Amino acid sequence: MSRWKFNRLIIISFVLLLVWAFSGLILLDLDTDVAALPPEPSKRIKVLIRTGTESAALRQLLAPFEKETGIQVDFIELGREGYFTFVGTQLLAGSDDFDIVFMPNTSIAQFASAKAIVPLDNYIYQAQRTDPVGMDLNDFLAVYKYQDSIYALPTDISTHFLYYRSDLIPNPPETWDEVYKLARNFSQQENKQSPTKWGLVMPAIVPEERSKIFASLLWSFGGDFLDEDSGEVLLDSKASIQAGDYLARLIREKIIPDDLLSWDFVKTRDSLLSGEVAMAAPYWNSSYPMIKSSDSRYKDVIKVALLPGMRGENGAVEHIPFQHGWTMAINASSNNKDLAWKFIDYSTGKRGGRIYTLAGGVPARRSLLSDPKLQEKRPDFALILDSMKWAKNEPSITYYPAMVDTVERALAKIVTLYEEPKDAFREAAIELRRLGARTNK
Repeated sequence: MSRWKFNRLIIISFVLLLVWAFSGLILLDLDTDVAALPPEPSKRIKVLIRTGTESAALRQLLAPFEKETGIQVDFIELGREGYFTFVGTQLLAGSDDFDIVFMPNTSIAQFASAKAIVPLDNYIYQAQRTDPVGMDLNDFLAVYKYQDSIYALPTDISTHFLYYRSDLIPNPPETWDEVYKLARNFSQQENKQSPTKWGLVMPAIVPEERSKIFASLLWSFGGDFLDEDSGEVLLDSKASIQAGDYLARLIREKIIPDDLLSWDFVKTRDSLLSGEVAMAAPYWNSSYPMIKSSDSRYKDVIKVALLPGMRGENGAVEHIPFQHGWTMAINASSNNKDLAWKFIDYSTGKRGGRIYTLAGGVPARRSLLSDPKLQEKRPDFALILDSMKWAKNEPSITYYPAMVDTVERALAKIVTLYEEPKDAFREAAIELRRLGARTNK
């Protein structure tokens, strides 16, 4: 090899060595820069929710929502037993273990006043966060406020129906007086030839049943728990006591079971399916699809109608069934509020609501309940819409749980015939006034 070729080989090797060295430094520097970048935040939220038909239907939204937004949603699902206690404990303690909480509308005032959940107005009314046409607040049957701010939007709506055996009762009763007469006729205590043991049943177990079921009866008679605007207690009013007297008369005459305090949603439904009762009222709308999908021999003759009311002096019947919504609210301690809002927007919206409906839920939007294709699958939707024209919420007050405890104790005394309604309601009204005065200090 010539000296010239040898020197050229050395020069080339030296240049390659320099290139390799500089490349290593550049790559090292790039690695250092990458390592210095903060990790991209995880697009994941957690929803605290109660197990049941609502959670099962909402789960069907998760896959399409994640595909559309890239946000992963984890459900923290708890049983019905102790759910409300857990929610209260976690929210009031400032836990950030979940971003969204599933709650009934009656809990909103309590947690909003404690600043445990956040107002949604800034999300709803900002165009960069929410399309106002897609949101369409007027399409909701109800939105839930505290001090003029919206704190929760409903995914699901509930109300009360009259369930009746159409083979025994061709025309459903319109008034509570008519219910009483029919119930006497189809109670074996009054009519030994009755094909049903009981003329009428209703759930009355706690929690969630006794005061809510009685509310429909109370409002129909013109009574109330209290005036939400003024705070005036009305439970010991003449009209409220008349509603209590009606309930006591049903028990006293054994037209309804004397162990009513042990009757829950399932027992009431099963008594209809077994042919044991002629009517169930007030009773939840959610039982209807369960009855129709059962293998009961009576499923085709069990019909639903607007909850009875009281006939006024003008001859018209005033119906005031109970209604409430299951809602989604954002935990004030959440670190992912913007992502949480995206899921609330989707799950309570029209697209998410349709998925929820097809999965067995009862949407809180008029457009979905009135959709002919959905009504074909769920004929009870038309009755829900009709009921919601008159339906009423329980008071949205900060001491709601204490109010319910007080009312339920009074109702237990009435149902067991331990006290006359006027005495039970007078004692309860005194306690409600104390609660109101203490809260307003």
